Amino acid sequence: MFFSDICFNETSKSVKIGMFMNTGIFYFSGTGNSLFAAKKLAENLEGQYFNVSKSVKDQEIVLDYEVLGFVFPVYAYTYPKVLDLFIKKAKLKTAPKFAFIIITYGSTPGRAAQKFAKKLKKLFKVNYISGARMPENYVAIFKPDSPEIVEKKMTEALVKLDKISQDIKDRIEFIEKRDTPLDYIKTGFVGTVFNMFLPFSHLFFKAGGQCNGCDLCVKVCPVNNIVKANNKPKWRSKCVQCMACINWCPRKNINYTPITKKRSRYTNPNIKINELF
Repeated sequence: MFFSDICFNETSKSVKIGMFMNTGIFYFSGTGNSLFAAKKLAENLEGQYFNVSKSVKDQEIVLDYEVLGFVFPVYAYTYPKVLDLFIKKAKLKTAPKFAFIIITYGSTPGRAAQKFAKKLKKLFKVNYISGARMPENYVAIFKPDSPEIVEKKMTEALVKLDKISQDIKDRIEFIEKRDTPLDYIKTGFVGTVFNMFLPFSHLFFKAGGQCNGCDLCVKVCPVNNIVKANNKPKWRSKCVQCMACINWCPRKNINYTPITKKRSRYTNPNIKINELF
C-alpha cells in the first residue's frame, strides 16, 4: 500500500482510501489463497489491494472507488466474521459504480458471498459475485491436497481469475447461482453453528515441545488473536479459524486437536509469509 493512496485525518483518526485509485480490492487471507486472488485481480484491473485486517484497526474507513471489490475465503459456508467489523466502520464518500465479491473455497461455498452481499446492501449494491476453487487449507478437518492437485487447482484458479477480471472490466452484471435448498442449509445452519463455536475454538490449539518462540504465529494471525506466554503462543477467544498459525509454523509444531499431528500443511505457493504481516 503506497502512502499516496491514503489520506489520514488526525482529528478523527479515520483513513480515506481510494483518493487516487480507480479500483480498490479488500481482501482477508490466512494461508494466502485469497491474497493470491486479490493480487491477481489487482494486477489485471490495474488497481490496488488492501488487507481488511489492517484496515479495521482504524476508527473509520472512508471508501471512494469507482470499482470496489472484496476477496475472502469461505469458512463453513459463510464469510469471515472480521468483515462485519469492516462494514461497521466503512463509510462511503461516493457509491461505487461497480462492486464485486470474489470468494475462494476448497469444496463448495454455499451462500457465503450472497450473505455478505446482503450485509453490504446498506452501503451499496453488489453487481458481480463469483469464486475460484483453491487448494484445501483447513487441516482441522481435511487433509491438504497433494502437490499435483495443488498445481492443478492453481492453474484452474488462474484461468478463472482471468475470466473474472475480464467480466469486471466489461462491467458484466453476474451473480453466481447458489440457491439450492442445500446451499441455504449449509450457510444458514452450518455457518451459524460455526460462528457460535468460534469463541471456544481457541481451546483446541496447542504448541508442542519443539516451539522455539519464533513469534511467527503471532505475526501471521490476521486478527491478532495470539500472544506470547512463557515464550510460547497463547490463543485467545477471537479466532476465526483461518488456520494461518498451523500452516505457517516453520516447525509444524502447532496442532489443532491430535488429528492434525500426522497431516501435512499448506500455504499458497505464490505467497511469501511477510506479505501477510
